[in-house]
Amino acid sequence: MTAGDDGHEDTAPASKSQRKREHLAVQELAAELAALPAARLRRLGLDAGLEQEIRAAAAMKASGARNRQLRHIAQRLAEHDPAALTASIAALSAPDRAQVAREQRAAALRERVLEEGSSALGVPLGAADSARLAALRTTARSDSDATRARHAHREIYRLILALLSRE
Repeated sequence: MTAGDDGHEDTAPASKSQRKREHLAVQELAAELAALPAARLRRLGLDAGLEQEIRAAAAMKASGARNRQLRHIAQRLAEHDPAALTASIAALSAPDRAQVAREQRAAALRERVLEEGSSALGVPLGAADSARLAALRTTARSDSDATRARHAHREIYRLILALLSRE
């Protein structure tokens, strides 16, 4: 934007490349909306017609018809604020990301506990939790019964996950 002689800013039209980038970004948003589960899609508060079109696109297999449907949805999304929709989608998935991170941390801690013992957790445990963890660790490291060892692995994971959820 440049200031004209009269002090008002002149708005130059976006270049063809910029318009294409914006259009492709809205098409990607349409594809992202089609990939959302129905419950999350409802929480976005889109109008019923647009939501139904998105569900129709989600039900289609990858084909020319699905691509046309996504382009149509992208045109309809021009009526909405794509940046706001993107932010809403990110806000809806933030709790999931936190849960996934907690689960990955629990899995890593389980492996450390199996190798080093309960001291690898780095948090003080009550007597009951410490005794339970020690018994599960012994069972998990045992070669005598693979089924019981797998069960003990899962129980250690659940115990650690519960501890992380309390934090």
